Amino acid sequence: MEQTRQTAIKKLAIQRLEVAYNYLQDKKVSDELKKSINEEAEIPGFETKPMKFGQFVNKEFVAMMTDIRKSTDIINSPDGTRKMFLIFYAYSAVTANIVDHYGGTSTEFLGDGVINLFDTDKGLDEAFRNSIRASREILEARTLILNPLFQHLQLPAIDLGIGIDHGMTIVTRFGHNTDNDLKAFGSCVYNASKLCKGINDIIVSEKSRQFWPSSASGSLQFSQTFLKEGLIGYKTQN
Repeated sequence: MEQTRQTAIKKLAIQRLEVAYNYLQDKKVSDELKKSINEEAEIPGFETKPMKFGQFVNKEFVAMMTDIRKSTDIINSPDGTRKMFLIFYAYSAVTANIVDHYGGTSTEFLGDGVINLFDTDKGLDEAFRNSIRASREILEARTLILNPLFQHLQLPAIDLGIGIDHGMTIVTRFGHNTDNDLKAFGSCVYNASKLCKGINDIIVSEKSRQFWPSSASGSLQFSQTFLKEGLIGYKTQN
């Protein structure tokens, strides 16, 4: 990760932690911090891309899910809800920022995981490359930025699992009238959520490995791994 990117992501993480701490302590967020948050949120794709209720997108995406491993242990520890809230508030913003940087969209925030989609309009190969670039930078941000900040604040360090699959996906808003939320619905989303069971590993589905780019800039070394429920995945080797 280049230094400029690292500095910007660290600033984002610190801002999010400050907002979360202020919320927990019922303190007012300063106008300056509100402005910085709004500026970050204006990055295209950082927040949910505009889609009116009742609209649908049905096309091929590369789905990538990041998951905080052993989040249940954090939740069940003393003061666990507070700890997890602070951790997720920073981690989810950093993940969405990085995904956006590589042309993806974070569609769902699940409490300990984030579902991300990479459009295939520029080709499946490019979507795969962007998903792996984003995945690597998220793991790098965990090591260089998030865990040092968490430990400084006496919060648990986190491990992450990342799963990648691709396929046809329906994206729409589920719910009723104004009470609705953006959701991605497809087998690749389900599989990505099952593949993110490693510890700081990126695991690609068997199907996606078969389609993975073979060019010098896109090729990866894979090692087979067996997951629960008979699911086979392939760990990427740097």
